[in-house]
Amino acid sequence: MQEVFMKKSKLIIALAILFTANICVAQYTPLNVVSENNKKPLSEEKEISIKELGWMDHNKMEQEITSVNELAQTKIGSTIRRDLSDLQLLQRLVDGAWVARDDYATQQAMGVVLGNVMLADFPNTFAWKVYEDEVGRSRALCVKNTNECLFPVTMLSRRMEIGSAPNVKKIYDDAILLMEKHLPKLPYDGGIMYRLPRTN
Repeated sequence: MQEVFMKKSKLIIALAILFTANICVAQYTPLNVVSENNKKPLSEEKEISIKELGWMDHNKMEQEITSVNELAQTKIGSTIRRDLSDLQLLQRLVDGAWVARDDYATQQAMGVVLGNVMLADFPNTFAWKVYEDEVGRSRALCVKNTNECLFPVTMLSRRMEIGSAPNVKKIYDDAILLMEKHLPKLPYDGGIMYRLPRTN
């Protein structure tokens, strides 16, 4: 009788251990593990897609540049030159409060002008592209043959729309430094090789 009781006790203990082990596995299994029972993760991110600009993108950007140029001519007597002087032009538009806080179109047009200065400074490194991910579609300045991109179109607008007056030169310099590893270098560790001339 005692032997039967011992066997039943061992069976109950074994079942209890097995049941507990199954609970632990269920609790600590990651949700997005691909297995025979779960071929796809529970959530899937859209793959990044980087494509050439379409003709509509080119047309829109030219219109944006024209609108900023006309604003600058009218308000501060300057024109876009696609060089570093454009950074000062943009700063004067910001400081003069010539662009309304809710004028997102003009703010983003100013971002296109900013991006064109970056492109002029590093024409062999950057190219305007269409960047698509799970967030949406954007125009981006991407390092050629990579997925690494800057988004100058919104660099100014996301500050201006909250009433902040961005420091255009600092934003430019910070963005360039983010891509430093891709940029041409001066010999003997002389730093970044810029295309546009700098004045002391």
